[in-house]
Amino acid sequence: MGNPVTKKASQAGHLATATPLLAFLAGPHAQAIAAAWPAPHGGFLALPAARRHAAAILLARGDGDLRQLVLLVERRRDSDVAAQLVGANAPGGLIKALGRMGETLWRAVDYERFLDLFLSSAANRVLRHMDRIEPGQLRLIHALPNSLREARLVSFVKSVQAARDLGLCLHMVEVINGKDYRRRVEQAMVSSKSADSLFGKAASALQAEQFVTPTAPPPLPAHFVPVRTMADLERVALDFRNCLRDFTADIVKGQMAVYVWQGNPTGVLALRWDPAGWRLAEAEAADNEELPDAALESLVTDVVAAGIRTGPSTWSMANRLHRHIHSHESELTGWRERLQLGELWD
Repeated sequence: MGNPVTKKASQAGHLATATPLLAFLAGPHAQAIAAAWPAPHGGFLALPAARRHAAAILLARGDGDLRQLVLLVERRRDSDVAAQLVGANAPGGLIKALGRMGETLWRAVDYERFLDLFLSSAANRVLRHMDRIEPGQLRLIHALPNSLREARLVSFVKSVQAARDLGLCLHMVEVINGKDYRRRVEQAMVSSKSADSLFGKAASALQAEQFVTPTAPPPLPAHFVPVRTMADLERVALDFRNCLRDFTADIVKGQMAVYVWQGNPTGVLALRWDPAGWRLAEAEAADNEELPDAALESLVTDVVAAGIRTGPSTWSMANRLHRHIHSHESELTGWRERLQLGELWD
């Protein structure tokens, strides 16, 4: 984004020492700022907060001659600085928004997230309502589906995980009932007047409009050996020393399918059906031990390629959405955690 100034900033100037004050205010940008505004950094420290944030963004990109960058940030009009940041057709109010970011500088990834949201019409409306803009708030807004980026709705969402779950819920709603139904659900959610209403509507939408019954699981590669008979199930349960036999009724009814994965090490996986389709519900080695990361990644890659989803069941997702009304659910950060293996019930 923006218009390149001239030559790379990394090629101009020399490494300079940042004073303790600059190190405190600028964090990871301190060294680059010290190169552009040498100690005691008076020219930089005298800038309004918005211009300091703009300087940090431009320096983090490494675009331009340092002298030209300093001139731009210190002397040029707000519209010129905005054009350098996001292009000539930048929406109005960018520099004012930068001025609501506080005194200390942000990480480059947080700046880029802010600019991405600022250029989104829905998110831009939210940012304009914010008296103070902070990285944590932007992570939450960024995690929300674009259709739900409304200032009132954002106030009902208390965590990044809640925002992500709303997005995943809408994806599941579309899989279950189609795009038109999803659009109707989104419109209903946008009209919500409370967190209870917002998350309640989302949870209720995870039901199929018409009664549905389990379909056959998608075909998997040959190294996934299906368990098709009671004798097979007994043998696998004994070989792997697990509790598969507890789910015999679900397997017989076609709501669960079990496979032996001929990987290294070998493992057993269970697929579970719900209105959103077939889902990877469990994958373990013998004695209910976790598969190593590399083995699990290989297994998941094949399963997803076959059209089987990972993540929560519709029942689990509905429960989580209701819990978001009053509590902060812990964030699912790691890839293994996001698979949500072990959910063997719907």
